[in-house]
Amino acid sequence: MDSLLGLQIDPERLIRDAIPTVFIALSILLDVCFAVSWPKPLNTVWKWCTSPFRNFLKLDDLLEPVDKNPLDSNSTNKRLRACALAGFVTWLGCVGFGVVVKNNTVVMVSLFHTLSWAFILARISTKPLVTPPYCYIAYTITSVLSSLFAILGNPPPSKGDLRAFVFHCACAIISATFAWLAGTLPLKSYRPGLNVAGPDDARFPPFYLTCPEDNVNLWSWSTFTFVQPLLTLATKRTLNEGDVWSLSPFISHKNLFTKALEYRRKHPTHSLIRFLLVSNSLDLILDSALEMWSATIGFVSAYAMLQILTALKSDTPEAKSIAYFWTVVTFMLSLSFAQAELFQGWHNRRCYERTRGQLFCLIHYKSLKRQEISGRVQREGETGNADLGKIINLMQGDTYAVAQRFWDASGLATTPVRIGIALYFLYQLLGWSTFPGVLVIIIVLCLNYPMAQYEVSITRSLWKAKDRRLKTVDELFQNIRFLKYYGWENQWSNLAQKARNAELRWRIKGNFVDCAINFVWIWLPSATTLVSFVTYTMFAKEQLTVSKAFTSLALFGTLRSAMVMLPSQIFAMLHAYVSMQRIEDFLKEDEVPDWASTLSSQVVDAPSGRGDSLPEIGFKEATFEWKETAAQDDAASARFELGPLDLVFPAGKLTVVSGPTGSGKSALLVALLGETHCTSGRVLIDKTNHQVAYCAQSPWLEHATIRDNIIFGSPAPFDEARYQAVLDACALRQDLDMLPAGDATEIGEKGIALSGGQRARVALARAFYSQAKVILLDDPLAAVDMHTAQHLVNRCLSGDLARGRTIVLVTHHLTVCLPIAAYLVELDRGRISHQGSIPELEERGLLLKVIKATEEETEPPTQSPPKPVFLKLDDEDSTSLPADRQGDSGKLIEAEARAEGNVSLRSYWTYLRAASIPGWLLAVLVSLFVHLVDVGDQFFLAYWGETAEKDNRTSIVARVFRYPWEGLPSPNDDVKPWLMIYMSISIIEGLSILLFIIIGYYTNLRASRKMFSSLLQRLTRAPVRFFDVTPIGRILNRFTTDINTIDNTIQGSARMCLTQVLAFLVSFSVMLYEVPAFAPFALIIAGLYVRIAPAFIRASRDLRRLESVSLSPAFAGYDELLRGITHVRAFGMEDRYQNIFYGRVDKFQSFDHVYWLVSGWLRWRYDCLGSVVVFTATMFALWQGVSNGTAAVIIAQAADFSSSSRNLVRVAAQLELDFNSVERVVEYLDTPQEAPPVIEKSRPPAYWPSTSGELVVDNLTMQYSPGKPVLHNVSFTVKPGERIGIVGRTGSGKSSLVISLLRIVEPLAGRIIIDGIDVSTLGLEDLRSRITIVSQDVSLFSGSIKNNLDPLGKYTAEECMDVLDRCHLTSLLAHKPSKDEPTILERQITQGSMSAGEKQLLALARAMLRRTSIIILDEATSQIDTQLDAQIQRTIREEFAGAIVLTIAHRLNTIMDCDRVLVLDSGKVMEFDTLSTLLQKPHGTFRSLCRASADWPTISRLMNATNSSDSSATSEASEGSSKRSRSTETTL
Repeated sequence: MDSLLGLQIDPERLIRDAIPTVFIALSILLDVCFAVSWPKPLNTVWKWCTSPFRNFLKLDDLLEPVDKNPLDSNSTNKRLRACALAGFVTWLGCVGFGVVVKNNTVVMVSLFHTLSWAFILARISTKPLVTPPYCYIAYTITSVLSSLFAILGNPPPSKGDLRAFVFHCACAIISATFAWLAGTLPLKSYRPGLNVAGPDDARFPPFYLTCPEDNVNLWSWSTFTFVQPLLTLATKRTLNEGDVWSLSPFISHKNLFTKALEYRRKHPTHSLIRFLLVSNSLDLILDSALEMWSATIGFVSAYAMLQILTALKSDTPEAKSIAYFWTVVTFMLSLSFAQAELFQGWHNRRCYERTRGQLFCLIHYKSLKRQEISGRVQREGETGNADLGKIINLMQGDTYAVAQRFWDASGLATTPVRIGIALYFLYQLLGWSTFPGVLVIIIVLCLNYPMAQYEVSITRSLWKAKDRRLKTVDELFQNIRFLKYYGWENQWSNLAQKARNAELRWRIKGNFVDCAINFVWIWLPSATTLVSFVTYTMFAKEQLTVSKAFTSLALFGTLRSAMVMLPSQIFAMLHAYVSMQRIEDFLKEDEVPDWASTLSSQVVDAPSGRGDSLPEIGFKEATFEWKETAAQDDAASARFELGPLDLVFPAGKLTVVSGPTGSGKSALLVALLGETHCTSGRVLIDKTNHQVAYCAQSPWLEHATIRDNIIFGSPAPFDEARYQAVLDACALRQDLDMLPAGDATEIGEKGIALSGGQRARVALARAFYSQAKVILLDDPLAAVDMHTAQHLVNRCLSGDLARGRTIVLVTHHLTVCLPIAAYLVELDRGRISHQGSIPELEERGLLLKVIKATEEETEPPTQSPPKPVFLKLDDEDSTSLPADRQGDSGKLIEAEARAEGNVSLRSYWTYLRAASIPGWLLAVLVSLFVHLVDVGDQFFLAYWGETAEKDNRTSIVARVFRYPWEGLPSPNDDVKPWLMIYMSISIIEGLSILLFIIIGYYTNLRASRKMFSSLLQRLTRAPVRFFDVTPIGRILNRFTTDINTIDNTIQGSARMCLTQVLAFLVSFSVMLYEVPAFAPFALIIAGLYVRIAPAFIRASRDLRRLESVSLSPAFAGYDELLRGITHVRAFGMEDRYQNIFYGRVDKFQSFDHVYWLVSGWLRWRYDCLGSVVVFTATMFALWQGVSNGTAAVIIAQAADFSSSSRNLVRVAAQLELDFNSVERVVEYLDTPQEAPPVIEKSRPPAYWPSTSGELVVDNLTMQYSPGKPVLHNVSFTVKPGERIGIVGRTGSGKSSLVISLLRIVEPLAGRIIIDGIDVSTLGLEDLRSRITIVSQDVSLFSGSIKNNLDPLGKYTAEECMDVLDRCHLTSLLAHKPSKDEPTILERQITQGSMSAGEKQLLALARAMLRRTSIIILDEATSQIDTQLDAQIQRTIREEFAGAIVLTIAHRLNTIMDCDRVLVLDSGKVMEFDTLSTLLQKPHGTFRSLCRASADWPTISRLMNATNSSDSSATSEASEGSSKRSRSTETTL
């Protein structure tokens, strides 16, 4: 009667059937624990113990509103109660039946289940479920398994036993239904936002919704079906930005970093690594626990193989049953591993994303508080402050290295466990013969230590080399326009190539070490196996059977993978340690004082006034200094000292700061902003609430529209009236009218679309539009003509916009500004020589002295506002981008192109050609050989084991094909030949793998070298137009992310893809060879693989491309931020930029996050299919009745087939994703190119152009875009040694003419002939190296003054010193010799280490050193004080005597001593004659320009003086250009 229910009275059955009730007991215990009110100390201890198991970012930490309303689950609870009632009734009936038959086991088991269902029913009835009841689900699932074992463990039911079968089926159905219904409840009782995507949610576009992983049930979470809508869309069309969900609030960078800042404030002493561990503790624990499940239970598969192969030795039904049982167990465990890997992948990925995001934000946040270091220099070997290149490497290299270790942390923790368990099982299998193999491992570990140390040192050097390479590349493209004007771009490109070669040399050393380490660790398991088998057979005299051989092989395979993984994990951890040190070094760099950054909570020296009173601004006995490097602390190392300063600027008034070039005027403003190291005293300023505005000498503008630059994210609501008033006050109205899109025009990076004067006025407008009470202006008048300067003084600096504001103005234009100034400060060599109110200084007789010391006497400016005429001689910069080069929409830079569809075959072909096609063909052959050797190894072991067992059955291994080893003696008689063959196979396989690795490194290194060189060369030779419309960040992204992928990732992906393809083909062939009947099923499984793959491939490809494209804006904006950090802090906009960075990083990480969700979707399905493959292949082998040796080979090959087919699509997709980087590089290889730098057949003579040569422009027509010429048939001739002034309104073609002379844009028609040679026939380097242009925007490079003067090393030190003396730089810089800098030529400088005036003097010295016969000057001395300017002008006349000098005129005084003036209008030559002739021409264009100027009265008097000396001027002019008349100059 007991058999009716399939229950027997034995303890094992009792325990098995009672196990499910353990989960109910656990549920009761948890309910009691949470219901009881525990004492406070216990609660505290409990919270401390469980804190690592809690999410770092809790619901209360989210900044977004949270939807805490649970979803309606009433209907689900009703169904659950019905299932619970059915279970209760069913098992209650079983209790009664057990009582009737007097079976205590039945009664007890049934009573357990009856009470369990009763508890579930009562619990759901009293407290309806909102989230899945995991204990109940675990109970019902184990109940289902128990019922299935009861059904499958008994013979098929007869009519009398049908009740037991029906009963267990009913129990299984009830339990399964309950589990399924409970799993449909949402995982969370809340949603962490109001816009969380739901199943098939179509309320809003996907980008408006956050990721649906926060709104899933247990089953959709366990299968990742919530990503199905995205995959379905990907099969229909290309995914775009708007199709991808935003990040979950739990991964949003703003939420994460806000919590991180809170943690660091609470625990300021905690290290960065400790913070990262604490903030990711839950993910790390779950990741490790799930990995531990796979690491420990995974060995059941090896044990199952042992049982299966042992059972097949005896061909009996009982043995077959055992084999079937272990096959099913292995299948179920494989499914559990697939599920564990899915959950593990999500948690370790979240850990990776959070770590990377926190490091991103931390580096960016540090950059907002770090001292501005553009003025610091760093010598070779010094560990100074990080420059842009190093910071980008920190962002795109080191953060990834550190985050990756958190992703792989569980592997490092469980690898020793895998090794330990494998060794334990091997000991159980082979006995003490395992120990010699272990000894080999220990010896290798000892030998591996010095290699690991060497690897770390190489890694450090490699990162430094990468920093230098990226810094050089960054300088090259940041200054590409200047380099092209001088014809130096190829030489600078060579410097970048040298830096790259240095990096590759370190990479080669690293490759050698990696090859050695990889060979040792890859061949080590084979060596260990060999040593163990030799000991086992020769010394222990044991028989090596099939079961022992293949089980040992499987265990050694696990040992091999663990051993290979362990060193790579250790080395990766060491690399991450280096990266962590680099990040921590950056975080330790000096920061500005708390009062200088609005990110700091403390505000020092707050304004003394209250209410609406103006803050107190100034210094109290303050002294400041600049140091060469951050590491130098002694005062003697300071290059410049400012102070002591003791002054308070009058509130609500205008203060003028004057002084000679290099006296510290700009430094005073920078010190006031807290950007300079204060050695004593204090600064009075309050930056909170956006109370300060700043306009630097070199205007910093964002890559945005003019309107956005002026508004600058002002926290106040947009004020249209104020905005329009600012446009008028800053003389921008007419400029905007000329632009096709007005104030919606994009200005490009560094404001390239605007002239120098326009950039200065937009920056000024930004300062005055702000609500700041304090405005600091660093000589904004220097970049504009005198009339515009007067307009700015009268309408801006003294208008309504300036009323009630404290304005500190640095300027050389004292006579223009003094009438509206209330206070004057004069500096000299960093100290205040005079200060006081204007009346006070006038009364003391110092005012006139200050004016004379600063300016030459000029006509006193009128105090009444002149008629607002904006376009006089123009303030256009010759290097600016003309408006014609923009579209009507004002869009200058288009969105980055994104490829669609498959990666082009050209990308693959380009990479293969760069890597060497013969090399890759050899790699394919070697890899195929390795797989064949591996299969031969398995067949050999199978034959060995069967021969040792003396199996009389005919084995397929021995029957179908004759192998070389079939003639060997029995291993029971003589095992040495067998061991020799096995050793030979192992050595051949190891050497083949080594050769495969070497070929991979060689081809990858070759490809890296060639693709970098090609990219560098193509971009260096790209026309300037390309850089106008392409952000530098986009270019740098190619040289960082994409080149890093080519350097590091593609080789591994390609090698893995090739390996998996060949493994798939080989294993499939072997399986068909051994079990032909398996072929149809194998094809079905392969078809399922292929059926699932397309959606993943399309979605993953699009997501990776979106991620690549979204990276560029993040880092382009970072470059922009570092250049303008002083402005950002001055305006108190740190929070704004941090929030912008959050958004940009959220955007690119959302694509990355969804990509890994899609990968999890594929991985789970492929893992399940792989389990089915191994299960079915084993079942087919068992049904075929094959020998144990053949079964062993089939099982091993089925596992390889499953692994390769599962990985093939993934690695193929990953390879295609990695080739996106190649595709992006190839895209830039198609960049249009300039003419060759040198044309050997048409090289000019060494003396060309001579001082006796003319400049002839003949019918020149030039256009930027088809059908829109900007120069129309321009013709003129410049005689030898003439000085020509070029004037015209904005858009008249002045800059276009200069660009044509240098062939920056090739002419459409006409010719330019210099000294008898048509410049179109010359190479660009030959042309541009013979023409010198000096503009008001100066480019400097990090290095010595000598390197900046003479980067090509053509001149001697004496010649360089001579030009420095002539430009008065020697006396101005007052260099103090030191050990590292014995002379001024060795003095190290950077772009920010010199004042604007000093940089202009250095640019002039550079021009003088070149000694070319054609000079183009564009406001070359606009930032120099008047006295020094007069001296420099005399030097210019002397040095450039005999040369053709073309002066782009912004102001009249710059062309007063020109021989002739060229007047352009609308791209045509309107007039070309002497200055006096043009001024006397009644209706001339030039005269009309001058009459509109406020300087016309002065010009009229000069005309009269000029007329009186016409006769002498004419006679002297006839004597030749070397004795030109100076009468006009002298009179002026």
